[in-house]
Amino acid sequence: MIVNDAGRGIIMEFEGCKLESYKCPAGVWTIGFGHTVDVKPGMKITRHQAEVVLEHDLEFFEQAVARLAPGANGNQHSAMVSLVFNIGLKAFEGSTLLREFKAGNLLNAAA
Repeated sequence: MIVNDAGRGIIMEFEGCKLESYKCPAGVWTIGFGHTVDVKPGMKITRHQAEVVLEHDLEFFEQAVARLAPGANGNQHSAMVSLVFNIGLKAFEGSTLLREFKAGNLLNAAA
């Protein structure tokens, strides 16, 4: 399952797009729409490259959410991918949201 347009739009809006590498508040080198893998000081990319990298990053997180939260509908899946994109896979694996979703407690998961 892939992130729907609304989910992709939310990620792009909240991450913003920076075409030059920078250190995020956590001190991690970042570029484009929150991409952190192999980013070094002084890197520059185009908007198109940022969008291509975002699609690659989303594919990784989409697969992880599909594996960890099977049965999620399109909106649930997209929301979880957005969360994983923001907090990281390890944090998501131990999250209350995932635990509650797996237990079928959708109201608690949404909270």
